[in-house]
Amino acid sequence: MPPPDPLAVFTRICSDATLAAGWRRVRRNGGGAGGDGETPQAFARDLTGSIRRLSRELREGCYRPGPLRSWVIAKPGGGVRRLAVPPVRDRVAQSAAVIILAPLVESRMSRASFAYRAGLSVEQAAALVTFYRLRGFTWVVDGDIADFFPSILHAPLRARFVEAVDCQRTRDLIALWLAAFSPAGRGLAQGAPLSPLLSNLALADVDRAVDSRKVRLVRYADDFLLMTRTRPEAEAAAARLAELLRPLGLTLNAAKTRIAHLDEGIRFLGYRFERDRILRSEWARSSTRAGPRAASSPCSSGQTLRLTARVTVYRAVSFPSSSGQPRRRIEL
Repeated sequence: MPPPDPLAVFTRICSDATLAAGWRRVRRNGGGAGGDGETPQAFARDLTGSIRRLSRELREGCYRPGPLRSWVIAKPGGGVRRLAVPPVRDRVAQSAAVIILAPLVESRMSRASFAYRAGLSVEQAAALVTFYRLRGFTWVVDGDIADFFPSILHAPLRARFVEAVDCQRTRDLIALWLAAFSPAGRGLAQGAPLSPLLSNLALADVDRAVDSRKVRLVRYADDFLLMTRTRPEAEAAAARLAELLRPLGLTLNAAKTRIAHLDEGIRFLGYRFERDRILRSEWARSSTRAGPRAASSPCSSGQTLRLTARVTVYRAVSFPSSSGQPRRRIEL
């Protein structure tokens, strides 16, 4: 049997077929030009030629990312979010990389992480909160990671990527994109197709370290709940999470992180959890704050559901979706 090709991952990313699939993702997601001014329409004018040139540059090692186009948007809950969008050709290449890399790093992801992963949804995250609440995890650290995407340190992220992907040219390509995101060695471009995958990889070890028999974690990007049975356990869990985030350059958002009992009521991912009720808010239906967060829900806006022992079926459930895509089963 011949030895495995050490460049197999990179070769698959650079193939015309994968880049064409990456282009279809870019076209489907919409958006305009990056910092180089080239529009999707201009890239597609000679689509075959554009893809072949990009493939050749990647394979020959002369590919260089273009400038980002940056601006700010208002957050639904106040404040602003900084967006940075790469040129179309970079978005195509990054989308191709995500197509190949996502299955490779999936085994490293935690059951607690729901954002940016195929087949997982906001509804399943809410269902898991319900599942834990019915098992006595009624104290929560309702929290947020401060300035998440712009704060992630590149060095520990690259170390995690090296552990996950055994292909030096792919590692070099990721390093090239990280440098384009921020030459200072910190931050992911919120608007780049690769950033969600890398953000989940950065937190994968933290997720597994926190999620335990006494502490249950449910995380969607930078929003999370740590669920425990007592307040002292919640306080200890919050301190432990803050300690684990520090080497990644991340901190808890003090203004948005609090310890509460579920009887007091909390809001998480557009739901309000209060005693034995769940209320789906209109904000969650219209929000695009984290991309797929606005997916359809079996609990419509303004509708209240009561929790009963029946909710234990959420242990392994596939949720319906307006897009028709199947949802992954949650296995606990």
